[in-house]
Amino acid sequence: MKIRWRYGIAFPLVLAVALGGLSAWLGRISEIQTEEVKLNPDEPQYAMQVIDGRHFDEQGRLKEHLTAETAWQLPESKEVHFGMPKLLVYADGKLLYQVDSRLAAYHTDSKQVWFEQDVVMNKTAEADRPAGVVKTDKLHVDTETRFASTKSPVEFEYGRSHGSSVGMTYDYEKGLLTLPSRVKATIYDVKNL
Repeated sequence: MKIRWRYGIAFPLVLAVALGGLSAWLGRISEIQTEEVKLNPDEPQYAMQVIDGRHFDEQGRLKEHLTAETAWQLPESKEVHFGMPKLLVYADGKLLYQVDSRLAAYHTDSKQVWFEQDVVMNKTAEADRPAGVVKTDKLHVDTETRFASTKSPVEFEYGRSHGSSVGMTYDYEKGLLTLPSRVKATIYDVKNL
C-alpha cells in the first residue's frame, strides 16, 4: 500500500513539472525576437512616384494642391523632398498663385516650402490686382501666411510692369511686392491703366 500511495502523488507532480517545462519551452520558441535596425540617414526611408496631394479648409474647399513626379523622405526628418513639384494655393475656392520648380522641400510641422532651380511663381489676376510672374532660382513660401521670399536674383512681371532685382518678398494679404536691392524696372501704375 505504501508503493501505491507514492505513485498516486508522484504522477501528478511529474505531470505538472512536465507540463510546466513544455509551457516554458513553447513560450520561449514562440517569442518574436525583434531588433531595431538603424536606417542610413542619407538614403530615403520613403519614396513615391507621381504624387497628388490636396489640403482642404474647414468648409471643405480646396486650400492647397501639390503634385510632383517624385517624393522622398529621409529617416528622422520632418522634411519631404519633391522632384518637379507644382503647388497651387487657393482661398475661398479660388486660385491665388501657383509655384513650379525642379526641386522642393516641405517642412511638415511649419508648413513651409523651399523651392529650388527654375522657380516660377504665377499669381492670378483679381478684380483689384493684376496677374504677376516671378522667376528665380530659390523661393521660400509660407503656405499659412501666404508670404514668399528669396535673396536670389529675381525677374518679375506685375501687370504691365516688369524688371529685375536681387531678392524680393511678396505678402499676398497686403498685395505688396518688395524689391530690396539692385532694382531695374519699368513700373506702370495699375490704377491708371
